[in-house]
Amino acid sequence: MESDKKNLNTVVVGSGTMGTALSHLIASAGHDCILLTENKPVVETINTLHRHPVFFKGLAIHSNVTAATEFEAHIPDADLLVMAVPSYDMRKLARQIGHLVNAHHSVLSVTKGFEPFTHKLMSQVLVEELETVHIGTLSGPNITLDLVKNLPTVLAVASTSAQMRKHGEYAFSSPTVKIMSSGDIQTYEYTSALKNIVALEVGIVTGLGLGDNFRALIFAEGMAEISQLMEKMGLSASVFYGLAGLSDIFLTCSSHFAKNYTIGMQLGDGASLLELMDDLKAKGEVAEGLESVKAGYALAQRFGYEAPLLAATHAFMYQNATRESGRDYFFSAAFKA
Repeated sequence: MESDKKNLNTVVVGSGTMGTALSHLIASAGHDCILLTENKPVVETINTLHRHPVFFKGLAIHSNVTAATEFEAHIPDADLLVMAVPSYDMRKLARQIGHLVNAHHSVLSVTKGFEPFTHKLMSQVLVEELETVHIGTLSGPNITLDLVKNLPTVLAVASTSAQMRKHGEYAFSSPTVKIMSSGDIQTYEYTSALKNIVALEVGIVTGLGLGDNFRALIFAEGMAEISQLMEKMGLSASVFYGLAGLSDIFLTCSSHFAKNYTIGMQLGDGASLLELMDDLKAKGEVAEGLESVKAGYALAQRFGYEAPLLAATHAFMYQNATRESGRDYFFSAAFKA
């Protein structure tokens, strides 16, 4: 399309780690980018010092990123709207900006999780709340610190809309970032959300002190279990062994910046789930895998699939299990899987 030959008018909603990093990525790809937030200190610091006041200490945010609080002034004219907000806030934000979004907007969710209680995907929430069919999802290995450092990666944009796929590819492609695209948004989005379960499982057994051999076993069995659940759901399990699944799981099980794996380790080591959640919320962060465990467990029951590791994880996290009983849960589940 003709607009792809010029600067893409891009707006990112959400100034957490992901929203800030992606706005930097878009600017680094040669586009002006508006970062929308209700956080006035973030606006002032990014616009004057090109730094985030809380995240990415010592690293510059691209000078072509402009932070703003005026949603009404920037969303209507955007070509691409990137939604970088936690799953529990997605519907509320979509409703707040719904009157500003029209049928020509491309809207990209970068949230790898499920809506609490309904367990709907973020694209489903956006379809219900916004007047556009050009909705997509971003997946793949995207630890935000590496993005701000301009280190290389490959990401996937999935959407049934050719316009959305083209806008997504154009917005993020650069010498260090390659974009793959797919029309199978449902598989990619489920993969991105369900893979968090494996990261939590590996983190938990690490925190339980069950050893590297058992940790590797849980990684393999967890991967197989989720891919088989996806097959039961009629999705393409092969996607789970690509960028959105295996690549991202390896990342989240090997980087100390990965929240799901870190939370899993802390839970296995005896930390309180409620206290960990409160701490994350106070920092403006979220571990999307906490809801993914609930959603995945419900999906396994709905499709009549026995998932022993998922059941053990759900029981350990949400049924007041002790570390000792947790070891028993995972030991039994791993040899049953």
